[in-house]
Amino acid sequence: MVKGKTKSGIKYQLNEKVKDDARVLYLLVQMQREEIPVEDKGRYVFDLLELMFGKDGVPVFMNEVAVAHKGVCDVPSMLAELTEMFDALKAKNS
Repeated sequence: MVKGKTKSGIKYQLNEKVKDDARVLYLLVQMQREEIPVEDKGRYVFDLLELMFGKDGVPVFMNEVAVAHKGVCDVPSMLAELTEMFDALKAKNS
């Protein structure tokens, strides 16, 4: 398990194997595809969150994002937090 804290103060604990999970990679690729409408990309974000935090952990994460970002849990803020977490996972395994 990798424990950490993002710059905005969100504490997290992730299984370090999540970065090697093909399902995570698939979802990240889908979110980058230009032909997929932005409104459809949100679905991939929530699927990714479930893989990372479990079904019960998604609302907790979203609430933490809202607290850290002036009461709003928007997709760009969630993605910024997730990017920071993935960067920490990569750094740990370098």
